[in-house]
Amino acid sequence: MTMTQSRHLDLPEGECHVTVLTDRCAGCQECLVRCPVGALDMDPERWVIVADDTSCVGCRQCVRTCPFSAIAVAGPVRVADRRVLTVQHPGRIGGDTTEIRRGLVSWEEALSEAARCLSCPDPTCVRGCPAHNDIPSFITALSVGDLDMAHETLRRTTVLPDVCSRVCDASLQCEGACTWSLAGSQPVAISALERFVADHAPVPPLTVTSSLGKGMSVAVVGSGPAGMGAAWDLLAASAEVTVYEADAQPGGLLNWGIPSFTLPTEVSGRPWTALRAAGADLRCGVRVSSAELDDLLEIHDAVVLAHGAGVALSLPVPGADLPGVEDATTFLKRAKWALDHDDVLQDLIPRGGRPVKVLVLGAGNTAMDVARSARRLGAEAVCIDWMDRRYAPVRADELAEAEDEGVEVRFSWTLTAIGARDGRVGTATLSPTEQKSATSRPQVLEHEQAAMDVDLVVAAMGYRLDPAFTSQLAGTPVRRENRGVPDRRWQASGILANPAPAAARGRPVGRLALGREVALVASASPFRDRTWVAGDALIGPSTVVEAMAQGRRAARAVLHDQPRAPRRTAGSHPTDPSDGQ
Repeated sequence: MTMTQSRHLDLPEGECHVTVLTDRCAGCQECLVRCPVGALDMDPERWVIVADDTSCVGCRQCVRTCPFSAIAVAGPVRVADRRVLTVQHPGRIGGDTTEIRRGLVSWEEALSEAARCLSCPDPTCVRGCPAHNDIPSFITALSVGDLDMAHETLRRTTVLPDVCSRVCDASLQCEGACTWSLAGSQPVAISALERFVADHAPVPPLTVTSSLGKGMSVAVVGSGPAGMGAAWDLLAASAEVTVYEADAQPGGLLNWGIPSFTLPTEVSGRPWTALRAAGADLRCGVRVSSAELDDLLEIHDAVVLAHGAGVALSLPVPGADLPGVEDATTFLKRAKWALDHDDVLQDLIPRGGRPVKVLVLGAGNTAMDVARSARRLGAEAVCIDWMDRRYAPVRADELAEAEDEGVEVRFSWTLTAIGARDGRVGTATLSPTEQKSATSRPQVLEHEQAAMDVDLVVAAMGYRLDPAFTSQLAGTPVRRENRGVPDRRWQASGILANPAPAAARGRPVGRLALGREVALVASASPFRDRTWVAGDALIGPSTVVEAMAQGRRAARAVLHDQPRAPRRTAGSHPTDPSDGQ
């Protein structure tokens, strides 16, 4: 129906009404080509849009994409309720590493959720995904029971579908950018559908698809998600790939940083099983320093730096140097080993008939992993964060899971001092904070204090890049920030029209997606001679899927540029930097 009168109408329950302001409509057809249900058409005589209310589902893509604000939609969104994914908390939490998120376990559940997808012609969910997975196409394949096609669609853009579908903060990425989310409703459970595909059919092995890299030797520094992504694409193009990893086991964050109850070991280890089988020369226990980059470039044609951001932020309070204060990486490595080997941590053994109390500084996702691991090792866990609960970056589901498992989370509190008892950590002095908005810095109310007895303090406040590397890589870390006028295609898609949907925890999902594009583009350019950078080493702490996507983009840039080391002859074999050759 084409109308210019008031938009406030008494509509029958469950029905939508589309108002087209004909004095504004320019007939550009931006809305028509993006309507996923065919509810819009063109009046060829007046050259304005006309609407069929009976076909409208209330997704409001037309409203978001119209450049002249000529369309309004009244009424509810007409979509089935989202599937509720249950959490399986262990009856006895101590020592339990069972995966707690159930996922979609039956075809009935998967097909029901897949049916909620509109298969949008210009899918904003794809723009919200850092890897640009073709989400409508893989869901369409799933909806007809074709798991092989679903896998084939996903593998064009991701090598970690089983991992990312478990650990992605989808609410700020694909699901936050889903058209239902932008319309103010619940998005399609994209991560759960991706996991269903990966869990119900084996993830295909790495196969060689081209000879573009034949005769080329590439060093990849770091074996985490960015290194995995780079190595995967290089091997698929017939390149020789040598991966240098400082730890004793490959995987980076996936190996030691994400507990098994969130990411089972058989899932986190799958990518490196595939990479080794495809011929990756993995050299664990080899730490490459910034001073050795030139040595690598003498024996390899190109280098992809994917070594992460492993320098923990310092703890600027008195007592930070006491025994019993450590960073999240150190604790998570110890805790994961103990849990996976049914062992104990000596400093978490109950003392004097009472459980050990672990104070975790921070309340983000890493902090939740620390606290929940501590609970499984028999300790009490308290997380404090100086941000207001409304603005904290933690995933809502992880926060709820942690609190259900007995983790005490105190927002709007910060640590001001650590006291000693018997030569190690014994007390913590806390002060409340006040934060007025999501973009304002919390203010510490120093005149108020509270004391807490603690036995271990774990700093999970974040990480930064190694300055020894950034001094040699001008421009790092790259800021994920789009400057200037956004690309016309991004504006026209409508992803920027609802700046902070509720399903994205009120975060600006479109602007975040644009910022990730800046980093993705940066990963395709060398930062010094024959040297590319990807993942946390490029942008600082980020997400698994971002790192993987950047690693793949860097690898494709290497293959495109075809660099060659001046002294290396085709077929010669590289050696470790530590060999002194």
